[in-house]
Amino acid sequence: MTPNTRLPRFEVLQNGTFVIRKVQVQDRGQYMCTAKNLHGADRMVVLLSVTVQQPQILASHYQDVTVYLGDTIAMECLAKGTPAPQISWIFPDRRVWQTVSPVEGRVTLHENRTLSIKEASFSDRGVYKCVASNAAGADSLAIRLHVAALPPVIHQEKLENISLPPGLSIHIHCTAKAAPLPSVRWVLWDGTQIRPSQFINGNLFVFPNGTLYIRNLAPKDSGRYECMSAVLSLRNRGLHPEEPMSLQEASQDTEQRDNGCQSEIKETSAVPWCRNPGSRQDRAYGRLTSLSFLSPSASFDTRIKVFANGTLVVKSVTDKDAGDYLCVARNKVGDDFVVLKVNVVMRPAKIEHKEENDHKVFYGGDLKVDCVATGLPNPEISWSLPDGSLVNSFVQSDDGGGRTKRYVVFNNGTLYFNEVGMREEGDYTCFAENQVGKDEMTVRVKVVTEPAAIRNKTYAVVQVPYGDVVTVACEAKGEPTPRVTWLSPANRLIPASSDKYHIYQDGTLLIQKAQRSDSGNYTCVVRNSAGEDRKTVWIHVNVRSPTINGNPNAITTVREIAAGGSRKLIDCQAEGIPTPRVLWAFPEGVVLPAPYYGNRITIHRNGTLDIRSLRKSDSVQLACIGRNEGGEARLIVQLTVLDPVEKPVFHDPVSEKITATAGHTISLNCSAAGTPTPTLLWVLPNGTELPSGQQLHRFYHKGDGMLHISGLSSVDAGAYRCVARNSAGYTERLVSLKVGLKPEVSNQYHNLVSIINGETLQLHCTPPGGRPARLSWTLPNTMLLEGPQTRGRFSLWENGTLTVRDASVFDRGTYVCKVDTEYGPSVMNFPVIVIAYPPRITSEPTPVIYTRPGNTIKINCMAMGIPKAEITWDLPDKSHLTAGAQARLYGNRFLHPQGSLTIQQATHRDAGFYKCTAKNILGTDSKTTYIHVY
Repeated sequence: MTPNTRLPRFEVLQNGTFVIRKVQVQDRGQYMCTAKNLHGADRMVVLLSVTVQQPQILASHYQDVTVYLGDTIAMECLAKGTPAPQISWIFPDRRVWQTVSPVEGRVTLHENRTLSIKEASFSDRGVYKCVASNAAGADSLAIRLHVAALPPVIHQEKLENISLPPGLSIHIHCTAKAAPLPSVRWVLWDGTQIRPSQFINGNLFVFPNGTLYIRNLAPKDSGRYECMSAVLSLRNRGLHPEEPMSLQEASQDTEQRDNGCQSEIKETSAVPWCRNPGSRQDRAYGRLTSLSFLSPSASFDTRIKVFANGTLVVKSVTDKDAGDYLCVARNKVGDDFVVLKVNVVMRPAKIEHKEENDHKVFYGGDLKVDCVATGLPNPEISWSLPDGSLVNSFVQSDDGGGRTKRYVVFNNGTLYFNEVGMREEGDYTCFAENQVGKDEMTVRVKVVTEPAAIRNKTYAVVQVPYGDVVTVACEAKGEPTPRVTWLSPANRLIPASSDKYHIYQDGTLLIQKAQRSDSGNYTCVVRNSAGEDRKTVWIHVNVRSPTINGNPNAITTVREIAAGGSRKLIDCQAEGIPTPRVLWAFPEGVVLPAPYYGNRITIHRNGTLDIRSLRKSDSVQLACIGRNEGGEARLIVQLTVLDPVEKPVFHDPVSEKITATAGHTISLNCSAAGTPTPTLLWVLPNGTELPSGQQLHRFYHKGDGMLHISGLSSVDAGAYRCVARNSAGYTERLVSLKVGLKPEVSNQYHNLVSIINGETLQLHCTPPGGRPARLSWTLPNTMLLEGPQTRGRFSLWENGTLTVRDASVFDRGTYVCKVDTEYGPSVMNFPVIVIAYPPRITSEPTPVIYTRPGNTIKINCMAMGIPKAEITWDLPDKSHLTAGAQARLYGNRFLHPQGSLTIQQATHRDAGFYKCTAKNILGTDSKTTYIHVY
């Protein structure tokens, strides 16, 4: 990017400032600023690190919260992290709420991610889970909400006597508390009821909070005033104290107000009450309709209990408990009583019938049929199976011992069975029955099947290199799930797992170390109860017949001549797929394999035959044989051993130094003697070979071995080698030529050398004029290399070239080459930059993944970086997986070479945090996702 350039988040200002907006994790790495003009260039590298903090919820990870029925509850979820985490709420019914509520309602998610629920009901009970997630990971908070009901309680005294003179006004308070909120009413001494906001007799008014207001008191206002909540809870207030009211009077008032004090009670419990309003300590008795007497100290039935305050409690009410109950209060002065009539409400059993009674289920799936029944008392649910047997929540069916699974009837009437087969098809009848009536519903269950089929049946030809691993996919579909088998080319069943073969759960066939005999048609067969399907794949294992020394002919004949007493090397390089085995056959049936090590004969690993101290008796016919599964090739060698020879010898010194002036012509002598007469070859300083009688530009090699060089220049300086060779061996003569030049000034190397991390760096430094000189290199780490040598990854060669193997970012900097000549030093600088950057995950997983049991989950995690980043996974069970060159299978987890993780047949044990980490020498990058299996 150049100045005044702008991208969505990046901008370079006119003054060179680089601006990054909304920094993200993938923005970390190296940024290089380059400044150039006509006189040179300069660079600056900035390493940017982006701080990432995993989300952390600022509260205990589990809380228990209780709210009263009808109240409002606010559940906070405060979290910190970098970047700011995203908040998600998971409700007890598995709903996920992430968006802030635009309008406040009964359930509201506020801006600060607080979840509030108004008018709490029992359906709101359960576990609410808050998940905070960002690029670095996730954290969670679980809140178990309890909704409780509060019985009504009146805060004022139970009995209060008030005396006031006429003409005044009075406020009498009556405050009741309950969940849900109770209704309050006042009952006057004449039986009149006043509810909140009602105005009676011109001077009586009840405020909404339950306070009774009486204006301008008069004698007619004297009497007994009762404040009552919505349930049977009483508080008495009276104006002008008087004698306690008798039970008969109370009974008359109650009959006027409550129609004979009848109670309709469902089947849980009945609490008829009886209170003695007298001032003396009395005893209360409850008399049942069966004329049995109970007292606080005696009871003939454990379901029935009388409390000291006169309350009678009957638990587990049945229809036999209906009738009249007589409460008797007795003391030394006399008796009093009141009759309470109890009606037990009952409804016959009734099943909610469905419009469509046909129920379809896949073969091998789960059968779940609901039967919702109502009634008082609660009806008992039972199911009739297609075979006529009857099951309920107490008696389950084991299917006559033919199955390990059983039918299950839950308490709500739902019938459940897993791994459905064809014999589960038929009519299922649900019976609901209680003491009042009976109802039934029939559901017809149809088992759905799909014939087995192969998704891609295209005929395929798979080419496999010899010895490699081959995999062939066979993806099947159908209901029930088809069974996949493979047939070999010989039409034999391939075992699911062996040293040679392995068949994965998805039907993929794996063949280890493919041989030539493994070629042929492989058939994939998929079957289920509804049908079968087939697919054929041709696997061809590539095998190439051997060749020797590149000759395509199966048999090759050559002649070799050697001098007695010398050493002879005969090449036999065999190539093919697989790599051929090399054998040498000698006379009299002697066969030696490669490698072979003997006293005089050696066969090297590459097939070369090495014979030392040759004799006349070694003049025989030899055969080199290369064999593999594709066949064999032969090299026939006719070896002839001649009389002993004499190695070449030079007439001139073996080593000579010559100094010449640039522009002149010079001749270098090279003459040698030997038996047979040796051939002469000049090797120039740049490695060019010049045979006898040939000319190359200014260089001419005469037939007598003399080398003429015309128009000498500084580039002609160097080492010239004369090689004399005959059948007895070879000898070299070295002539060092020095060409006088004026000293050269130091040269500053301006071009930037850049390579990628891990490559080999080569820097060439040629002495001025190519003449011999003392050369040294100074590395960026101040290491000094002089003369040909190797230190670890750094090598300095004879021609002055510096080699750095496996270059890394720590090798960047300026390399200085210094050449000392007789005319002065020459220095060259080589600025080097090594391109590398830390790993960055480009294809990352989502922070939270929701899935059902049995589904397949694929979590992507691909990273870029130089050097190549290593991908590892941290699993919820604290285990670690590392991506390799090939795909790997760990239980139901499949790790791809690129780093993606696939979880097959997910279960609740697979839920948790999965962390993917990409790492190289420059740093790491990681992504975390939370898998929720529900």
